Amino acid sequence: MVAKVAELINLLQLEQIDNNSFLGYSQDIGTGKVFGGQVLGQAVSAAQMTVTDRKIHSAHAYFLRPGDVRLPIAYSVEVTRDGRTYSSRTVTATQQGETIFTMMCSFQKEESSALDYSREIDKSLLSHENTIEVNLEHDPGIGHSDRSKISDGLPFMIRYPDESQNIEQGTIETFERFWVKTNGEIPKTPELHYSILAYTSDFKLLTSNLRPVGYRFQLEKIILATICHSIWFHRDVVIDDWLFTLCEPLSVNNGRGISKGSIYNKQGILVASTMQEGVIRKIKE
Repeated sequence: MVAKVAELINLLQLEQIDNNSFLGYSQDIGTGKVFGGQVLGQAVSAAQMTVTDRKIHSAHAYFLRPGDVRLPIAYSVEVTRDGRTYSSRTVTATQQGETIFTMMCSFQKEESSALDYSREIDKSLLSHENTIEVNLEHDPGIGHSDRSKISDGLPFMIRYPDESQNIEQGTIETFERFWVKTNGEIPKTPELHYSILAYTSDFKLLTSNLRPVGYRFQLEKIILATICHSIWFHRDVVIDDWLFTLCEPLSVNNGRGISKGSIYNKQGILVASTMQEGVIRKIKE
C-alpha cells in the first residue's frame, strides 16, 4: 500500500472516546485550513461507527467555521432515529468548544427491488483517451493551476480531459469532468470506501462554478468557501477503481454559487450524486 494511502485511511479512522464520541486529526494540504472533504469524510466515518447492518445513503452538511489544522476535531453523534428500515444520525464537529460543522445523515437496510434505473451517460466520456494525469498539489480545485505528472506518493490519481486546444480556441466547456481513484488498494470495507468517496466529493465541485464566469484559473482573485454540501450514495462504491465525476455549475449570483455532481463507475452506472453551495466573491482590488 502506498504510504500516502495508508495515511488517508488513518486520517478517516477516528479515535473512539465513547459510544457516540470520536476524535479526528487533520492533514494540512497546503491551504492552512482543514480541507472540507476531510471533515465530511471523518463525519461519515463517525456516523457509520454508530450503525450496524445498514449502509449510508445520504448526508447533508453545513460548514460553519474554518477548521484549524493544528487542533484535533471532536465528533459527537446523536442517535436521531432507528427504524425498521432506516436510521438517522446527527453529527456535530467542534474545536475548542466551537461548532465548525454539522451533518445529518441517513442509513438503510439492504433491500431487493424489481425497480432499477441509472441515468445513462455518453460512454465516450468514460474513455481515458486524450486525458492528463494531474498532481493534486497543483490542482486548481485545491491549490494553484499548474499541471504536472502525478507522483506515486500521493493518495489519489486524478485525470482531466486535455483541454489545451479548447483553451487556445476559447471554447471551454461549462462542465468540469475528471476521473479519480486512490493511488493504491483499499481494504474491502464498504464503510471506508464511502468515507473516502465523501472526502473526494469535495474535489472541484465548488470551483466548477468559476468556468462559466471566466475565472477558472484566477483563484487568486476569488474568495471561495463551502456553505453546504450534500451527497447521496446510490450504489456500492469502489474507490480504488476509476470513478468518473461530472460537475455541473447551476447558478452563480449574490455572492454564492451552486453546482451538482454526478459520480459514475467505469461501467457508466451512477453510484453517487452531490450538490454543493458556497461563497464566491471577487476580491476587491
